[in-house]
Amino acid sequence: MQKNMQKYLVLIKLHPSKTEPFFNSLRSVSERPMEGIRVNASYNVFGSWDFAVWFEADSNDNALHFVGEKIRSIDGVTETLTMPATSIKEYQK
Repeated sequence: MQKNMQKYLVLIKLHPSKTEPFFNSLRSVSERPMEGIRVNASYNVFGSWDFAVWFEADSNDNALHFVGEKIRSIDGVTETLTMPATSIKEYQK
């Protein structure tokens, strides 16, 4: 993987009855689910959105394919919002 990959945040909205099946499907997504993609973390969030996934992609096309093929295809997803993110400062442990 390239060191200078673009970071993305995808917010995911679910049908209320599909939360548990979606959670189980999301847990099965590997760290490198397709060429040019690296999944960093996934979170359950509160408010208007249900889940968030941070990932990196080597191109916008690969980011679009990942969201379309691996996230939106999971049963219960009703909406996604994908945003590229630019780091201002990296905090290290």
